[in-house]
Amino acid sequence: MNVLVCAACGRPLTEPVRPLPELPERPACDGLPDADGSRHAPSTVPRGTYAVDPEPSGAPFVPHPDPQWFGSAVPGVCVLDPDGPGCLMSAGPRGTLVVHPEDTRDHLLSHPGVHEMGCCGRPGREGPNEVCGGCGIPVATEFSECSGPYETHFLPGAVRVEAAP
Repeated sequence: MNVLVCAACGRPLTEPVRPLPELPERPACDGLPDADGSRHAPSTVPRGTYAVDPEPSGAPFVPHPDPQWFGSAVPGVCVLDPDGPGCLMSAGPRGTLVVHPEDTRDHLLSHPGVHEMGCCGRPGREGPNEVCGGCGIPVATEFSECSGPYETHFLPGAVRVEAAP
C-alpha cells in the first residue's frame, strides 16, 4: 500500500491506496440520487486505489476545432463554450493520479481562491480546487458535479507516491 504525499511539505494527502494497472472505464451517471442524497456518478476508482489518467484533465480549456464536438462524460474534459458554439476541451495536465474522493477526506482543504459550484457539486472548471492541509499549495482537483464521474485528480508534480507507514 502507498500514500500520496505533498511534494512540497511531505504531508500525507490520502489514506493508504494501492495502484491499479490502468484507469477503469468511467461509469455512466444516471442522475438519480445516491443513498446519501447526492447525484454524482459512482467513482471511477474504488476506495483504497489509485490510477494514472493518461488523458488531459481540467483547466485550462481551449476551443475544440470541431464546433459540433461535445466531448465525453469525462470530468474536466469538455465544457460549453460561453463565447460561441460547441465546447471547450481540456488542455490540462496528463498523468494525473486519480483517487476516490473519500480517500482524501481530512487531508485536503478547499482552495480559498476557487469559488466554483455546480448544481450538485464541484465541476473542476477553474483549475485545482483543493490544497494541501499542511502547506496550502494547490495539489488536486475534485470533480463531484452530477454531470460526470466522482473523482479527485492529483497534479503530477504536486505529489509523490510513498510506501504507507
